[in-house]
Amino acid sequence: MPEQSTQPRQLAETAPLWRRLAALFYDLFFVIAVVFLATALALFATGGEAIPPHGPVQWLFRAYLLIWVGGYFVYFWCKFAQTPGMKVWRIMIYRERKQSCAGVMTLRFFWGVLCILSAGLLFFAAMRSEKRQTWFEQRTSMRVIKLIN
Repeated sequence: MPEQSTQPRQLAETAPLWRRLAALFYDLFFVIAVVFLATALALFATGGEAIPPHGPVQWLFRAYLLIWVGGYFVYFWCKFAQTPGMKVWRIMIYRERKQSCAGVMTLRFFWGVLCILSAGLLFFAAMRSEKRQTWFEQRTSMRVIKLIN
C-alpha cells in the first residue's frame, strides 16, 4: 500500500479555531469508542472484576486509557496527517520540516491535553499569532490547514 503523503493537494490558509474545535468534538465520539474498547480489554484481563475507584490501580488505569487515546491520535496524525474528525471538517496537519513523526505527534498530543486542561487558554493564544499557530506548532514548523478541494 503506498504511503499517504502529508503534502496537501493545494496549500491553503491556516484552519480557523472554530474548525479545529469542531473536528475535536467530532473526534470525541471516536475517543469514547477507543475508551470503551480499552476498558473491555482491561475487564477481560481482570476476569470481569471492576477497577477499584481509588488508589494506585485507578491511576494506572487512567494512564492506560490515556495511552490508548494518545495512540488513536498519533496513529491517524502520522498515517494520514488528519483524524477522522479533521477529515470531515477538511483540515489536516502540514509539516514544513521532516522529523520523526511518532515522537513529535506524541508531544503534540500531550500539548493538546495540556491545552484542554488549561480550559482552552492555550488554544486561544493561537488567535494572537499572525499565522494562527499554537506555541507548539510554531516550534515544530507545523500548521493545521484548511483544505480547498
